Amino acid sequence: MKHPEVFIIPIMMLSDYFLTVWGVILSEKKYQQHFKIEHYELNPIWQKNIANKQWFNPKHLIAVAVVAVFCLVWSNGWTDPDAISEGLFGFFTILYASIIGNHLSNVFTFSYVIRHPENVSGEVTTSYLLALKTSQFHALSLFFILFVIAIFSPTPFVIGGACSQMARLFNRWRWLAKANAQKKVPPKIL
Repeated sequence: MKHPEVFIIPIMMLSDYFLTVWGVILSEKKYQQHFKIEHYELNPIWQKNIANKQWFNPKHLIAVAVVAVFCLVWSNGWTDPDAISEGLFGFFTILYASIIGNHLSNVFTFSYVIRHPENVSGEVTTSYLLALKTSQFHALSLFFILFVIAIFSPTPFVIGGACSQMARLFNRWRWLAKANAQKKVPPKIL
């Protein structure tokens, strides 16, 4: 195996999922008493599983297994130097690192609110659309940072990482378009 570092990707995929479940559990203890949210999970594919606090998700585990097999093939075929492989590695590593960073921020915030409930009062209701826009803005800020780094250190890894944030922006845009379209559909009359 020439590049075992690629196996960080399936590990990060698992971490992403488990941190999401942990985050929703922690948020319900105190945070969601003050901040009412439509969906904790932004990805429509996993919303039901996360809302049910499903630690074991066969569909997600199958996706992780497929990615692990891909990583095995990729690792054996990656020759040095290979800008495409380095860029892909940067793409997936920075993509999942940014997602995990958001989860860790949530876990720390929810834990703080549990320990210090006196710091929050009142109630705010936010929509799924606002959560998606906020996620887009986070991706945009990280893209900007990676873009500046790429100007001074234009490595395939950094450029791949910047591209991952553009992909996150585009993905959130797709979810926003779908959510907006669903809100404009008139209710069915039975």
